Amino acid sequence: MTDFTSHTVVGGVLSQIASALERLSVETAPGALLTAAARELRERLGAQAVVLSRREGDRLREVACSLHESRSERTTFSEYAYLLDDYPVTKRVLDTGRPVAFSLHDEDIDPNEAFVLREMRMESVLMLGLPVGGDVWGLVELYDIGQRRFDEDEVAVSEFFVRQVGALLVQLEHTETVQRLYRETLASLANALEAKDAYTHDHTQEVVGLTLDVGRALGLDAGELDVLELGALFHDIGKIRVPEAILNKPGPLDDEEWGVMRRHTVAGEAILAPITSLRAVLPIVRSSHERWDGRGYPDGLAGERIPLGARIVSVCDAYRAMIERRTYREPLTEREALRELRDNAGSQFDPECVRALLAVLTARQAGGRPVPLHRPAHAA
Repeated sequence: MTDFTSHTVVGGVLSQIASALERLSVETAPGALLTAAARELRERLGAQAVVLSRREGDRLREVACSLHESRSERTTFSEYAYLLDDYPVTKRVLDTGRPVAFSLHDEDIDPNEAFVLREMRMESVLMLGLPVGGDVWGLVELYDIGQRRFDEDEVAVSEFFVRQVGALLVQLEHTETVQRLYRETLASLANALEAKDAYTHDHTQEVVGLTLDVGRALGLDAGELDVLELGALFHDIGKIRVPEAILNKPGPLDDEEWGVMRRHTVAGEAILAPITSLRAVLPIVRSSHERWDGRGYPDGLAGERIPLGARIVSVCDAYRAMIERRTYREPLTEREALRELRDNAGSQFDPECVRALLAVLTARQAGGRPVPLHRPAHAA
């Protein structure tokens, strides 16, 4: 651990960092932890932006970012990966774990590193390796719009903070065992549900995949995607309490049967409520059958009063249901299902979620696309 006895930490930054780390320690998902860490480090060090990226072989990919409120746009590289061989200083930080600071005003600045600063519309950057379990897992970058010289105290505090974030990531890896137990317990419920309702398993897995793609298209961060994935996975878990005769009835449900079916979202919320780590998922499960026009259930919420995660799950769930065979009807064609989505945008579905889903489906039909590289012009 860094010895701070020789440093004068101005303005109580070290105590603020300690408080920030305490807040981070309650995070239960890696994505949420990294997003919160980027925000805390930016605020404590007074940076304009903090970007956390993960090393993936010979490339680096952004996984979390925090921008000052005056800079609402996303970073240039948020939708891209960049090739480490193009950025020698970045690669050296990752290979050695030693921090480096530089600015556009440095005479010996590498032109490719300068390219990144200009694309980010920043003047200065401090780069630090993010150590996890003895290896440099990724990169932390603190950006400033001015010609900032990160002094010895600032570098030391940043290193200390980043090292502790790495330790928290290791702890989360250990807690994954506990999380896996939670999921296995719930999976046993899902298996019981699958035995009652033959289409549920495949349907749910498809909904999860679509939901994550739509969440990414809407710009959700890593922590929000973690919650969204679980919300999609368990959105129909309450059907375990719906009689099999209703689930698999070969025809329309009567009013009484619909009343039973509509209670499954509240039942799902009750099933998951005792699990502390899934508290953030409950609003998605409860509200996944609400409608944009307020005519859904169980609470009759409308518009943006419906949690965004529930709105995303709702449209993805409905689309998958349309193109799947049911005991009481044949599936719609792809064209018919897309028309239904468009026709019901603004009534049943959030229009923005419909647009995102249509974009995702278009990309899938085109075979998807690899993550593009954003390279300096002279390196491409």
